Amino acid sequence: MQFREIDRMNRRTFLQLTGGLALATFSASCVSPAAVAPQPVVDADEPQRGGVLRIAVAEDVTNLDPTRSYSMTDVYLSFMLYDTLTRRSEGEPGAPLYPQLAESWEMSEDALTYTFSLRKGVTFPHGTPFTAKDVEFSILRLLNPDLGLSSRSVVGPVVERVEVVDDHTIRFHLLRPSVTLPFVLSTPGLQILPHDLTDEQLMTAPSGTGPFRFQENIPGERVVIVRNDNYWDSGLPYLDEVQMVVIPEAETAIASLTSGLVDMIDRVGIEALSTLTATEGIQVLESPQGTYPVFVLNVTQKPFDDVRVRQAFKHAVDRNALQQVVLQGRGTIMNDQPVAPFSPLWGEISPLAYDVEKAKALLAEAGYPDGLEITLDIAEITPGILEAAVVLQETVRPAGITLTLTRVPANTYWVESYLQTPFFVGYWDLISEPDTQLTFQYLPDGLLNESGWSDPRASELIAQSRGERDLAVRRQQSAELQQIISQDGGVMIPYSMPILTATSEKVHGVVPSQFISPQFTWMPPEQ
Repeated sequence: MQFREIDRMNRRTFLQLTGGLALATFSASCVSPAAVAPQPVVDADEPQRGGVLRIAVAEDVTNLDPTRSYSMTDVYLSFMLYDTLTRRSEGEPGAPLYPQLAESWEMSEDALTYTFSLRKGVTFPHGTPFTAKDVEFSILRLLNPDLGLSSRSVVGPVVERVEVVDDHTIRFHLLRPSVTLPFVLSTPGLQILPHDLTDEQLMTAPSGTGPFRFQENIPGERVVIVRNDNYWDSGLPYLDEVQMVVIPEAETAIASLTSGLVDMIDRVGIEALSTLTATEGIQVLESPQGTYPVFVLNVTQKPFDDVRVRQAFKHAVDRNALQQVVLQGRGTIMNDQPVAPFSPLWGEISPLAYDVEKAKALLAEAGYPDGLEITLDIAEITPGILEAAVVLQETVRPAGITLTLTRVPANTYWVESYLQTPFFVGYWDLISEPDTQLTFQYLPDGLLNESGWSDPRASELIAQSRGERDLAVRRQQSAELQQIISQDGGVMIPYSMPILTATSEKVHGVVPSQFISPQFTWMPPEQ
């Protein structure tokens, strides 16, 4: 099966052609053709070059090496400075997959070999030409167990080795069939690095083929990047500079936007909509995709090492109340299933009923007849999460669960609380192809297996689905997996919510999505 780059085309025409692309990518007989991304400018006026875009972000940069990204700001920065072989645009209908450093690719009939044709004429900012050697270096580095890189849990179970065919051709040899490899290669952490820089250089002076170049990082204040004038996609980016301004508190970020101190907030909560929509000069954009919070029940620690306690928590949560209070009736109620409702692999599984008496009985069976006291570390790491924690605290109380909330600053949460306590929060984006996230979170060796949970049948289903060419079979496998996670897993996923991006009206070309893509953004010249 072969993938070829097609000519750049009108955005509306392209979206009409690719509206059903996500479903097609799961077909056993046809994997969707790649396409060059049209410039996603939603305005009638022609884009203008120049300008400085100031984006409010909640968290500091914790690492400049894209393979060691930890905070969401790390991830945003990695996609601005570096390219992946493929680029998935979850912010567009159908979540199309575009070529990036790979111009085209071919999958063998047994889905065990992929051959990628790479772009020519691409150069890293420090002067080294991009070749297949850089792809080989990047993948082998991820596969090195001694480095402990999180993305190893994504490529390690799939990729056996990579072969440099020539300077602009690379071949992936897989351990087992995979129909999802092109999607996997668009994942955060799989950016292509230059082969001639050391680990220390990557962490202090990043040099990627992306649309922007690193200029400075002032912890607690801002990160500054500037246009890469030698970017391979001619004409992009439009902006001279992007500043990611660290503002941990959502209220302060909103005030900064409405007063003109920043131009954009990457994610805003539904509770801020009334203020933002009533403010002249502000626009709110909604992504067709979304995000979901995860209340993590660490199964390696008491009391959540007992499945009955986990199930008691799941039945003590009033998901309808959360949807009404936190989302104002928007979004989708989730049954602790980590698959997007719009994905072809979404499973119609038995809902988790809000049942106080059942929750009490399960706690009593587990040795807590008088109820349970537990602490939840909470930080404003995603919109609505603080409100959700308060509602959760109230809804579990009738079941005998006393929940104490410990507020942690967002800019220190990932270091001080995340993964370190029995009960904590995280969040993930909803994406059309869940294989990467399932690999990260629900395999025994997944380095972001937040809850420490694993199940032999779940692991088997993840592996089987990755190589299954028949969409109907994949759906069955996925539904069974979601049922297992919902009933026994160490996560509570009560709802999903849309991704909302708020900007000044002078900011154009924004496609709200899970990642900021400012290479397509432009601002009119100052009058």
